[in-house]
Amino acid sequence: MKRHALLMLFAFLVVLTPHLSEAKQISLLIMESDTPTINAAIKRLCIQSDVHVAYFTYKDLIKNPESKKFLRHSSALIVDVMDHRLSQYVRDHVDLHKIPVFAVRGSRNDALLRRQGFRFDTRVQAYYSNMTIKNIRNLIAYIVHKTILPSQRFAPPLVLPSSGIYHPYAPKIFSSYKSYLKWYQTYKGFRAGRPWVGIVVYKSFLGMGKSGALSHITQMLEANGFNVITAFGKAAEALKYLLPVGGKRRVDIILAFSMKFHASLNARVHLYLRKIDVPIINAISLYSRTIEAWRSDPQGIPPMDVVWCVATPEMSGQIEPTPLIGKVHMRDKETGREYYVSKAITDNFDTVIARMKKWIALQRMPNREKRVAILFYNHSQGKQNIGASYLNVFKSIQVILKRMRKEGYQVPGKVPLTAREIRGLILEYARNIGSWAPGELDKLTEHKEVVEIPISTYKKWFQRLPKAFREGVIKQWGPIDQSKIMIHDGKFVVPCVILGNIVLLPEPARGWGDDPMKLYHSPTLYPHHQYVAVYLWLKYGFHADAMIHLGTHATHEWLPGKQVGLTPSDPPEVLITDIPNIYPYIVDDVGEGIQAKRRGRGVIIDHLIPPLKSSGLYREYSHLYDLIENFNRLKKMGSPVANEKLRSIKKIAITLGLERDLGISAFTSEDMEKLEHYLLKLKGTLMPYGLH
Repeated sequence: MKRHALLMLFAFLVVLTPHLSEAKQISLLIMESDTPTINAAIKRLCIQSDVHVAYFTYKDLIKNPESKKFLRHSSALIVDVMDHRLSQYVRDHVDLHKIPVFAVRGSRNDALLRRQGFRFDTRVQAYYSNMTIKNIRNLIAYIVHKTILPSQRFAPPLVLPSSGIYHPYAPKIFSSYKSYLKWYQTYKGFRAGRPWVGIVVYKSFLGMGKSGALSHITQMLEANGFNVITAFGKAAEALKYLLPVGGKRRVDIILAFSMKFHASLNARVHLYLRKIDVPIINAISLYSRTIEAWRSDPQGIPPMDVVWCVATPEMSGQIEPTPLIGKVHMRDKETGREYYVSKAITDNFDTVIARMKKWIALQRMPNREKRVAILFYNHSQGKQNIGASYLNVFKSIQVILKRMRKEGYQVPGKVPLTAREIRGLILEYARNIGSWAPGELDKLTEHKEVVEIPISTYKKWFQRLPKAFREGVIKQWGPIDQSKIMIHDGKFVVPCVILGNIVLLPEPARGWGDDPMKLYHSPTLYPHHQYVAVYLWLKYGFHADAMIHLGTHATHEWLPGKQVGLTPSDPPEVLITDIPNIYPYIVDDVGEGIQAKRRGRGVIIDHLIPPLKSSGLYREYSHLYDLIENFNRLKKMGSPVANEKLRSIKKIAITLGLERDLGISAFTSEDMEKLEHYLLKLKGTLMPYGLH
């Protein structure tokens, strides 16, 4: 289909080429997302003279050599400069002094484009920023009037509201929350008492080729028990419709398709977000790739798109970045031209709906009913390998449990557990055990606190998982019945300590220690069956309402799958199920924390690094520094002992490799000064002092 569409465009341009000197032409260089409206508008143009109009996406320009000829013989160009590739192509291939080039939308540097010859006509901008078929036709008529035929008639731009409240089945756009609510309460999809979802979108989402996806999403939400309010406009303008009134929330959760270019660093947006104070899901509309291409690409979302559709929203506190809308190829039956329309990514949306329900349940459920899993990192099986990056895990659990009891969570015991007692419970009942120590596993399973999952139960849970995921696990780890890791008498072992509605457990080991060849042979190591069983038990066995991955860092977010913009069959998505994931993370590990956010669905709560202290000097380094001080003092006194001290200094410096590192050869006065300054710098270096 793609090849056919390109051939049709090629044929169209070839037919026109012999007459380029006779015909008048107008070219539109546009983004793929605007092709439905542009395509429909061009098909039924009413222009007084014989004018050929064609549109080109960047892909068209690159793949079709005839495009360049058509542009160069055009009477005028209309270029969407928001896509810098289009403006760059024009600069490279078109003489801006001979052909008028009209810019639409805005670029990173409009002033530069003006100096280079791009025209920023306010009427042209108004037509394009209020994109309808009628406005695009009048835009073309206006360009014909200015560049080809002054007698060409055109109508002024129809200016749409810059912000408002939209519903696909409403008779109009609403300018106030009050008027929308009055209508919505009469609409068949409304149900009193249901949670409210706020959707924030750009105005362009209401246009042709995009509004269908938004309608589908609205229907899915309403069918799954939500009331919906969709606000459009720039970030602050859309958010104002969702602001609480009189302390009463208007929405319980937000799906943010917008706020991709305006972060909470904007003071007004920051203020509104603090007032609204609900979880905000980063809803992504795929830009550079079609849904099909996104599904097949292990990268997921390309790096340049990640900047604005993932990184910027993180500054606004948005969580769980998920592609929910994407474009698909279509072909016009009359012209053969390829265009794109937006569709909802329904499988991802099903996953997000389940998680939204969980986030809202946490708001409404009494604390005494909430069941919470606290996972810590047992980074290699064994008693001495429980910890996190500069975090005192046992003390932190003590603090968390004490606060939870105070807030009404069901944590048994009149006297709070001490860090020492928590450590004892974890080492006794809640640690991973390697298959090389079956006796230890036997001892562990003697305790009633340990949970065991029959293989028959796990098989039922496993069968519910996506086929691609199941195949990946079985291919690398074999059938369920042949499992060897943390299995006892035909049951998977979940080492844990259950304290009322709270469970403490180690994150399962990845299995490298049990089978190190897995790491060698596969750069995409799937989790083994017991790893999967533990996460599934949290959902189906323990019925967790939330989980806490305590400290830096877990292995869940490093499982195989796309880098960003995961599908429901990617391992991190499969295992997190629909459980909200709260993730205390060390503040200075930004790079790995990003993985926890984007792949592990972690809502990051940063914790500080430990206090710092000067490292000081120890052992040979301390002795060397003392020798240098003594040498300097003896040398000033003219003592013959100074030479003996110098020989000792040389010997130690050479043994430590300092003469090589510092480029010292003769141990002159300058060399000695260099060595002393190095040791002073080393002495003053800050180092972590204990744990946080």
